[in-house]
Amino acid sequence: MSTLIKTNKIKYSLDKNMLSKEYDVFQIRTTKSYFKSGAYIIDAPIINNGVCSVLFNSGKEFYVLMKHNGNNISVLKAVLKDADDFDCITLSKLQSNTLGDEIVIQLLINSLGNYTSSFFKFNNLTGHLYCFHPNWLVKSKKSDAATILKVPCLEVKLSKDFRLNLEVHTFSSELLKNKIEFKRKRFKDYSKYVFSAHNTLRRKIDGDTDKVFIMRQTKNARTEIPFLDMQSIEKFNQSKMGILSSVIESFNDNFKNIANIEFEDIAQYEVVDYTRTVAKENSKIVSDLLSSKSVKIIDCIDDDYSKVFCENIKRLLFDKYAITANIGKRISKDYLNIRLIHNAAHYIDCEDEYKTFDNATVQHVTFEDFSESSEFAISTVIHELLIKDDLKNGKITLFDWSNLNFDNDISFGIESGNDDIPKYYFMTIHPDGCFNISEQTLNLFEETAYKQCVDIFENAKINFENIRGLIKDEDGNINIIKDTGWITIPEIANLKAELSSGNTKLRGKEKRGELLQSCLDIKLFNSNGHQYYFVGTIGNGMRWTVNRAANIRRIEPYKDSELMFEKLLPLMNVTFVRNGQLTIVPFPFKYLREYIKSLEENHSPT
Repeated sequence: MSTLIKTNKIKYSLDKNMLSKEYDVFQIRTTKSYFKSGAYIIDAPIINNGVCSVLFNSGKEFYVLMKHNGNNISVLKAVLKDADDFDCITLSKLQSNTLGDEIVIQLLINSLGNYTSSFFKFNNLTGHLYCFHPNWLVKSKKSDAATILKVPCLEVKLSKDFRLNLEVHTFSSELLKNKIEFKRKRFKDYSKYVFSAHNTLRRKIDGDTDKVFIMRQTKNARTEIPFLDMQSIEKFNQSKMGILSSVIESFNDNFKNIANIEFEDIAQYEVVDYTRTVAKENSKIVSDLLSSKSVKIIDCIDDDYSKVFCENIKRLLFDKYAITANIGKRISKDYLNIRLIHNAAHYIDCEDEYKTFDNATVQHVTFEDFSESSEFAISTVIHELLIKDDLKNGKITLFDWSNLNFDNDISFGIESGNDDIPKYYFMTIHPDGCFNISEQTLNLFEETAYKQCVDIFENAKINFENIRGLIKDEDGNINIIKDTGWITIPEIANLKAELSSGNTKLRGKEKRGELLQSCLDIKLFNSNGHQYYFVGTIGNGMRWTVNRAANIRRIEPYKDSELMFEKLLPLMNVTFVRNGQLTIVPFPFKYLREYIKSLEENHSPT
């Protein structure tokens, strides 16, 4: 029997009769259009110790959970009376059996804001549950190193279809407000919080003199919290899966007489492993291609530093691929050209050196952003060059297309352009790997195909769905790849137990399969009449850290089309799209994106 795959969709038990004996649930509703996100009235109930939690998503109402007590109505009115627009609200007690299960469970989750740990804290702010860890804090690098500039956190949120998600947010100090890009709201319009002695944030109240924080990230910055870290129990506890493990453990312990949460399992699935043999075959293809082509490094900076930089690139190419590159000053159509320039900031007051070349294969490298010693960085450059060369020549060479044994053409399509003027592009690949790319336009001969695109993509927008692309075979079958917002979950309880016992040697094949099957390689499965797949990290020789979750995507046949996606799984078992990692959609979509990008660059104003 194969190891079960866990997803973030929960299966749960909930005894609402027992809930009613221990807790009261209240609905606070406004006669205005809606409660503003972050409004003080939403945080006001938490001031009272009798309030267990508050839940607010958006709209005209929010919910309050309190320990069962006959005086609760009076207590709530007392804490709310000083809030703005108190006269516009109504307060009513609800019967628990009239509430949706997702509301009740989220209220119970939010009540974990009272839970404390030696290494992280939860807090129920403005109707949401946030988790804070002291090691996530961003502090000043200047002399006053104790000054906290950013407070990253994870929001623990249950969706309407019972998926438990962890969303990263960042609270930034008022010291950074000049680095925040404000659009519809100004700094003064945001809810203000102060950092407490408990390594969390709390609502700013009258008399607070500490620096305030707002939930906004600084411009061009991003907070990264790893999905899974297995280096030690301390590192695990700082990762998203460590937090999730503690949430589930605490929830089931605190509410064992009322509710219980587990993750849904997938028992039957197909696997495509990225084996050493596949890795060697992929590597050999790249090496063989480079041995038949010449590489040229073009130094467009031409100073002492750039000369050294180009020599280092030349050395990296030789060390990794055993090829000797030329260094010159002019682009050549007979070469794969690596063109060294400065990054965009350098060209603010002069002409940008980034250019497109119709008859030559060129990959730009920016002096300031390229990691000279990085093997991955040089691999990325080479892969991008070879993809561009394939686009120039109209033939796939990075993958042996004939191995798929297709007798007919197969097409890959995506939408581009803006919402007002969408465009549809298709890459049609022939059995020998040759291809052509064209825009699907409305004309007398292809009216049906164009209307199919409009139907597929516009319906997705109406239903708030995200389409990654569509695939069409010679018989007219269309398979659509859609995001689900659904991810896979490793065996976090067992992982935590192993790491807590001091066992950090979890990378053996057997142990890896037992604990991490949900995060590895490519899996295809069926559930409730639908076909799904996900692409995880490469299991063979995997690292201690998994930075991102494996997103589950649904394969949806258009109308009465047959499912044919299964035979396309090898198109994701390659690493030349996401260097060192498997690609999350069939790689022809990368070719399409690069083609569209080249069109945009050729038509951009100079």
